[in-house]
Amino acid sequence: MMNNSLGYLAKERLEELVIKIDQRLEKYWNEEIEKEFGFEESQKKLVKKVLEHAKEHNLRAAKRLRASFVYFGYLLSGKKPGEEIWKVMEGIELVQTALLMHDDFMDEDELRRGRPTTHEYFGEGDKHYGESMAVNVGDVVLCLGYERVLSCGLDKEKVLEATKILMRGITNTAFGQIYDVTLPKLGELTEEKVLAIHRAKTSIYTFQNPLIIGGILAGLDEKVLETLKEYSFKGGVAFQLQDDVLGMFGEQEKTGKSVDSDLLQGKSTLLVAKTLELGNEAQKKALLEAWGNKEATEGEIKKAKMAIKESGSFAYSVDKAKQLAREAVEIAESLNKNNLNREAKEAIDYLKGIADYIVTREI
Repeated sequence: MMNNSLGYLAKERLEELVIKIDQRLEKYWNEEIEKEFGFEESQKKLVKKVLEHAKEHNLRAAKRLRASFVYFGYLLSGKKPGEEIWKVMEGIELVQTALLMHDDFMDEDELRRGRPTTHEYFGEGDKHYGESMAVNVGDVVLCLGYERVLSCGLDKEKVLEATKILMRGITNTAFGQIYDVTLPKLGELTEEKVLAIHRAKTSIYTFQNPLIIGGILAGLDEKVLETLKEYSFKGGVAFQLQDDVLGMFGEQEKTGKSVDSDLLQGKSTLLVAKTLELGNEAQKKALLEAWGNKEATEGEIKKAKMAIKESGSFAYSVDKAKQLAREAVEIAESLNKNNLNREAKEAIDYLKGIADYIVTREI
């Protein structure tokens, strides 16, 4: 059963962590900028501009959900996360920023969290230069993230194992992204195909990777790690389904990006797949006139979104997210079968509560 009070408490706990991780990230970036890498003044100036943009991008208002999963994955052991785990949390958030830079370039998005995307920031009238910079700056931040995790100071064998998990997780996420950008070329869009994207991308990257990394660093046994993987597949898909709903029907002021971009870019979502499956001919036609059509008019966009709702696809996606979140809660609850102390129970309550929060949030 969903527990709204746990959801509220998890949201509060997450917000507390956000304050601290943001403070740490700001300090990290300031130290990185002070290194003044370069062999000539114009090079130093450009590197500084790159790092200052990366800092600004990384410090934009964010949920820091991945960092929180590292924290609570570690806390499941009953050990209190120390300085070393906070460094790992920083590294995970750097990796997140890097992938967003790459993702925005591929999606041709102009805004990320209400501010210009990296390719837009550097483009300034030169599209190819902006895109080239998005790839390179993303690579810079990605490697800084890996470095931060590797230099956390915990047991070397566990850190190496966790870093391998991190890098394999990013590899699998890239496979998911490859499938995502290719799917429109493969013909019929189905629920199975859309969920395969979400499992390869969001479930592994947003949930499983950070939880398992925290658990490995804490020395959790394999049985608990396997349970966390099950939780991640349910919770991750639920999270992405809600993200897609907000991406099309949310408020731009809250989401920080256009609520029409997913539709106009032809993003493969369950909302689209189920409309094509459940909708009548008129509803399918209305959807296809706007989906993937960057020249669609306001009227066509409005009709497409209406078709998604009237076909039953919107309700189906929302219900599917809630169902998966409930299943994630049950899996998290099963962790209580282990002999746990107070700290571990706190972590389980967070995992249960966050599953509720992710399908009721507005951003």
